[in-house]
Amino acid sequence: MLKKVFIIIFITGFWSCQTYKPIQQLVRTNRMVEQIRQKMLPDKRDHIFRLQMVELNKTITLKGATDFPKLKQAIIQSLIQKGYKLIDSMKLLPTDKFKNLVGITRLSVANLRAKPKHSAELVTQTLMGMPVLIFEQQNGFYHVKTPEGYYAWVDAAGIAIVSRQEFREWLAKPKIIITAACGKIFKSPNETVPVSDFVLNDVFALKEMRNNYALIEYPDRRSGYIKKEAFLTLKQFEVHNQTTDANDLLKNAKQYLGIPYLWGGTSIKGLDCSGFTKNVYAQLGYLLPRDASQQVKIGQTVQITADFSQLKPGDLLFFGYQKNGKDKITHVAIHMGNGRIIHATGEVKIESLNQNDKDYNKDRYQTLLQARRILGQVKPNFTKYYTLDCPMLYF
Repeated sequence: MLKKVFIIIFITGFWSCQTYKPIQQLVRTNRMVEQIRQKMLPDKRDHIFRLQMVELNKTITLKGATDFPKLKQAIIQSLIQKGYKLIDSMKLLPTDKFKNLVGITRLSVANLRAKPKHSAELVTQTLMGMPVLIFEQQNGFYHVKTPEGYYAWVDAAGIAIVSRQEFREWLAKPKIIITAACGKIFKSPNETVPVSDFVLNDVFALKEMRNNYALIEYPDRRSGYIKKEAFLTLKQFEVHNQTTDANDLLKNAKQYLGIPYLWGGTSIKGLDCSGFTKNVYAQLGYLLPRDASQQVKIGQTVQITADFSQLKPGDLLFFGYQKNGKDKITHVAIHMGNGRIIHATGEVKIESLNQNDKDYNKDRYQTLLQARRILGQVKPNFTKYYTLDCPMLYF
């Protein structure tokens, strides 16, 4: 999945049609600010940075918001060196209200959007129990950062907001992780009234085991009953994944066959290409970056040969095009062996890059750019975000 992210840099001023020189100066200032941004923040997805500059009579007013104070300060210093007077109205994030608060996903799947409104583009999702950092609030939405470093807006129903002390108390509780595809949690073991649904990779706190059921707790303190066959404890999950391999990865990937493609989706309810790889690898304990163009930056580079002999099952294959001599990654798939791939495109399906196979996909073969090996090369860290290790990683 390839996302387009925009950083707003406006410079406005007040001139007559004859004041061409100030306009030239304005254009140069705008270019200078953008050069600083490109140097310090080459990937716009790595931070919040909204900047509007209003210039009047050699005084620039900075407006907007950022969680990257070093970038803001670099721009301010450069403007001062150019002889401008400044009025700094640019907010540093998080706002005071959220400096000591944390969000925890309270729905089986929470939708995160590009803008703070329900009609905005779906860019990603978080699953039950996943923590998020909160930066600001607008229109009933919270601007958050996910554990993999993705910024987006989640509506108020998607997260439980807790203090850092309450968050540590939540982290200290024993956990379960869902290993079934989906199902229901009920108010009592007789399974009559549901509390909510659950999906694969959701995480809950475990209160106690009761015969064939477990009593679990939500991040917002709700509770309910779930069948034992639907989950593993987090410790069981970690022990199990000490011996998993590519065969287990591919077995897990095949669970998703037929699941529809959903732009921005990262759950078994619907996935985009990188949401699929992200979810499959999470089942083995890996927290992959969100987008295909980010996933291509991790792991070990693997040479792609005509016969695919250097590739192993489980390797990630990346597709796209070249622009100005650089790879532009737009799609990702999981290699199954001998050039066969499983990926989300329309739906999760198996296809081949081998011309001799009936399900050969010529377009994919022609746009194959890179391969990366995750298994054995990247350290699993998925479960740490649900334990007391999280604050050290996240704050």
